[in-house]
Amino acid sequence: MKQANINFIVFILLLFTVKIVSAQHSELGFMGGLAYYTGELNPSPNPQNKTRPMLGVFFRRNLNYRYSLRFGANAAQIAAEDKQKTNESFENFETRNLSFSGNLLDAYGVLEFNFIPYQINNSASKFTPFVFIGIAGYYVAQKIENTKLNSTQESSLTSLALPFGAGLKFNFVQNIGMTIEWTYRKTFTDKFDGLGETHFNGVQLSNSGNKDWYSFINLTLSYKFLRKRDVCAMPVN
Repeated sequence: MKQANINFIVFILLLFTVKIVSAQHSELGFMGGLAYYTGELNPSPNPQNKTRPMLGVFFRRNLNYRYSLRFGANAAQIAAEDKQKTNESFENFETRNLSFSGNLLDAYGVLEFNFIPYQINNSASKFTPFVFIGIAGYYVAQKIENTKLNSTQESSLTSLALPFGAGLKFNFVQNIGMTIEWTYRKTFTDKFDGLGETHFNGVQLSNSGNKDWYSFINLTLSYKFLRKRDVCAMPVN
């Protein structure tokens, strides 16, 4: 097994074995949604540029009504092509005939802040907008295709990203909550898409000063585990 893959697996295990103390309730949930990338092949960005599906699981630890810690892992497809129109006026961007696709694994830990005091199935509030920020690690296997040359180039990358975003939490039914969120992942590399620096005819392909991003738009469902002192027939604290 490649060392990069071993490091990624170790990173996931570390995230899920972190012990959080002085917490109130725990939640286990899953999410589904859409993933897209922002970079040289989608510089605007345009979320409609070959948006692909994503799935994930997560564990949330509610420290109080305002703050929560969430740890999770996602699997997604990611893609873009320069034939898609953008608002950028980069010369040759729509004539390179390049497309990018990849399989993405993403593990993360984030701190969430609720603007309104909130917990699932609790009288404090039935909903709240929230924001979050944290750290993520990812592995992406990329494939760049050039239809003009009928060529394909494959590579892979393991690195870190900065996740942040916002969303809305609300009660769904009994001890099940739902959220809608939009998250950005800022990478620290221009190689997320596997794109080389120059084209076959010397045309510049990438701008090392602009790092790549990837994003998720998703819907989540989570179940809150009750503690022994919670009274099931009444709203819990």
